[in-house]
Amino acid sequence: MEESLDDLRRQIDAADDAIVEALRKRMDLSARVGAAKAGNGGTVYAPAREAEVIARVLAANDGRVPKAALAAIYSQILAASRGLQQRVRVAFLGPDHTFSHQAARNLFLDGAAYRPTRTITEIFAMADAGDTDYGVVPIENSTAGTVGETLDAFVETRSRIVAETTLEIAHNLLSKYPAGEVKVVYSHPQALAQCQDWLTQNLGWAERVEVGSTAAAAGRAAGEDRAAAIGVAAVAEDHGLTVQQTDIQDFAENETRFFILGKTANPATGNDRTALLFAVLDRVGSLHEALGTLRGHGVNLSNLQTRPARGRSEAKAGDYVFFAEIAGHEDDPDLEVAIQDLRGQCALVKVLGSWPAAGTGKLGAA
Repeated sequence: MEESLDDLRRQIDAADDAIVEALRKRMDLSARVGAAKAGNGGTVYAPAREAEVIARVLAANDGRVPKAALAAIYSQILAASRGLQQRVRVAFLGPDHTFSHQAARNLFLDGAAYRPTRTITEIFAMADAGDTDYGVVPIENSTAGTVGETLDAFVETRSRIVAETTLEIAHNLLSKYPAGEVKVVYSHPQALAQCQDWLTQNLGWAERVEVGSTAAAAGRAAGEDRAAAIGVAAVAEDHGLTVQQTDIQDFAENETRFFILGKTANPATGNDRTALLFAVLDRVGSLHEALGTLRGHGVNLSNLQTRPARGRSEAKAGDYVFFAEIAGHEDDPDLEVAIQDLRGQCALVKVLGSWPAAGTGKLGAA
């Protein structure tokens, strides 16, 4: 006999009730985990453990639930569990409604006390001083490249990279005026860079002015004649602006990667990334020698960036530091030996942290 629609819906209701009951039980257990962590000094946010949970859940899936959907569901469950254990403090490049704010909220949801800052450097200072539990900083955008202020701050910071997340970025033109009447466009440097082709083709006459954040840009545009901002739609309503044009980024697949700063080192998960900062000695072939050491130990170098060594007291003009991302965990035997050998060849070697390789999350520019 064929089941009726009402019968099927009653079974779905029963399944939903079972899910809610299972979530209640999980939250009760999570609260007890939080109490245990408080007793032994453990941290609420444990990226390695969360990666382990999601990997186990995905392995148990028979394929009927889409992998991405299941990972997203459990990311939300884990974030809610964290909120039960402790309301952590999270610093981000403010004000509210920036892409950094969106990235932070995607990860920590409502279970955090959010602390906006005026600069990326201020996030590092707060993390180092213990004025925030975590900091969310942009590291690179797929269109505009590396965020130099973030790399520079790693030279002196005592905080560690504990996780990463990625946000898909969609930029909008926000203004009280039609695009054809706009004379000046405000936004964060990264946002302007990510939309430069669109601006040239559609607002080539308009002046482009850099400000500290996309939300600050909206504030400027709201208070000036014939002005516009590049930012998210959510900020337009707050400032009495209208979305004049959507999706003005130059590339459809535009995304920004963020690092999460913290204090506690992650255990190895078997699928990790590690970041190093190093400065070579002032002699011929020193960089080639350093990279050769990594290669000789079978280290997979996935990212290498160069910055002036402005944060080092002994630095002089022409000195540079190198930021490297590599596959593996700092405690992996081969990588551990490679780092030790590198210390014997370089003027500076600093491990910035090891964290689970990203697989979920969607984030933005600044």
